[in-house]
Amino acid sequence: MIFGFNTDVKHGDTVYHVQTEAHRSTHTFQSTVFVKGQCIGKKSGSYEEALGADCSDEKLHLLLKEQHRHVVEAIRDGLVDEILKPIATPPASDFL
Repeated sequence: MIFGFNTDVKHGDTVYHVQTEAHRSTHTFQSTVFVKGQCIGKKSGSYEEALGADCSDEKLHLLLKEQHRHVVEAIRDGLVDEILKPIATPPASDFL
């Protein structure tokens, strides 16, 4: 079963789209935040580390739900920069 959550949340004049999902192939879960279709940051973790050997669908669903709620609330509180790992832009020298 594939789990995922999608929520639009407004803070100030900006509408953020939060998408949280599990990646079974890498045993990770991730919340990705978009503004106007562009990814502005991610928050991720290993669900094996978070849940141990007991990675039932129900426990994974609750883990995803909690992370999604945490990211949405942080955005509502104006803490988007504190909650997300920014998407790095490579230095110009990487293109030379």
